Amino acid sequence: MANSKLFMGGFLPMPETGLDPREFARQNAAGPVGNLVAASSGGNGSGGSSGGSGSGDGGDSDSDSDSDTTQTVTPVKTVTAPGASLDMTFASNGDITYDVTPNAALTLSLSGGAAGTLSRLTLILRQPSSGGFAVALPTARYQGGEKPVVSTSAGTTTVISYLTDDGSKTIYGGV
Repeated sequence: MANSKLFMGGFLPMPETGLDPREFARQNAAGPVGNLVAASSGGNGSGGSSGGSGSGDGGDSDSDSDSDTTQTVTPVKTVTAPGASLDMTFASNGDITYDVTPNAALTLSLSGGAAGTLSRLTLILRQPSSGGFAVALPTARYQGGEKPVVSTSAGTTTVISYLTDDGSKTIYGGV
């Protein structure tokens, strides 16, 4: 059941809203949005054993679930002492997660990504047991037009997702 976590063409929904990232971008775009992601489903080929020879790395892909979708692992960068500023970089293709525990007041910025490719960055902010560190969020188009509130209480966690499809020229953010 490795594919049981897949959703709508291989994309996981936004954890905060349950929306597919493409739908999230459409709803939060200032203007009309075209196709953000080109589907690569490879057609209707339910060709038995031919589906197992793709980019799989093991021989245990013999389940009868969608053979034309692949599950990818999202890399996680853990940053436990970022200091006063941290530039988080979108992956050039796909998703990345930053798990950040501030050790001082922190200013965040975003960069990277590739034009024509939808990239998602998930930010997990964890206040340490001492708490109290203010976090300035990066510039983005946030849901409702306002930046989310980041708790400074000890031991709290705030999760925010960011999307770009134009190399960080336009960034959408939501909780």
